[in-house]
Amino acid sequence: MYPTPPGRLHLIVALAALVVLLFVQQQRLVEIPDSGRVLHALPNAVHGPWFAIVSWVLALVVRRWAGRGATVVITAVLALGLAIGTEAMQKITGGDAEWSDVFFDMVGMSAALCVWSVREKLIPKRVGMTAATLLLLATQWPLLHPLLVDRHRDSIAPDLVRFDSKFARDLVASSSVTDIVAAPDGWDITGPVLQVTLADEIWPGVHLDDPIADWRRYSALDVDVFVDGATPLPITISVRLDHAPVDHVYRTFHCAPGPCHMTLRLADLFERDVARVNAVVIYSRRAHAGRSVYLGRVALRP
Repeated sequence: MYPTPPGRLHLIVALAALVVLLFVQQQRLVEIPDSGRVLHALPNAVHGPWFAIVSWVLALVVRRWAGRGATVVITAVLALGLAIGTEAMQKITGGDAEWSDVFFDMVGMSAALCVWSVREKLIPKRVGMTAATLLLLATQWPLLHPLLVDRHRDSIAPDLVRFDSKFARDLVASSSVTDIVAAPDGWDITGPVLQVTLADEIWPGVHLDDPIADWRRYSALDVDVFVDGATPLPITISVRLDHAPVDHVYRTFHCAPGPCHMTLRLADLFERDVARVNAVVIYSRRAHAGRSVYLGRVALRP
């Protein structure tokens, strides 16, 4: 038995470490606490650059026994199989397998192989490096949209959402049927509003996730709704918190049919100097499933 040469041993160790880290990253075994839209999108943005590194190491291994041109082809085939395999593993580990992840893995692989081809003098340096740069930039697309959403969210403060914006759907989530429509007659709210047909679930309503987190400068939260139908509707406003003794605080209002203005005063509700808001949830009860309520304004008051 002959000892493994140091160079080959280092390459094997590096490859094993990269594959393990690739599995950890792809399967999202490491979670980032208190993460918002951008941090939630970060694992998707890491796919491309990380897979470029993995592809480069694969090319180093393949090049030991294959020619220059064959190395590119073989590496591409192996990398594709690895990308599909790691996504398939998410089915076993309970994750969400997404073809978009495979796509960005392949974009990252292509960037690595462009640089590799320059190294092996298969393509001109300017062409290869330009293509690699553009491909790596393209892998950051998953970060662009959440960055734009957060920029819009900050620009409309103290409103938490505006339904005349193309980003309204990114700021509001619901399992109920929702539609952006004109405000009902007899309401002083102008412009588009959100119609919510309450789902048949325990607490039907809407979530405003990752709003402005720091509420120290505000004294109250104002919510304007319009209740459809002929009978009153209970509506609860829940503020979900981080860095607080409780995970949420809430108040329930009993809205008569028609316009309903609700004010949630923040004084003594939670410690605004410490706590940070991660969501605002506006909901009713299962007994009112099928009824419609219109959400017109959700805004903080200085």
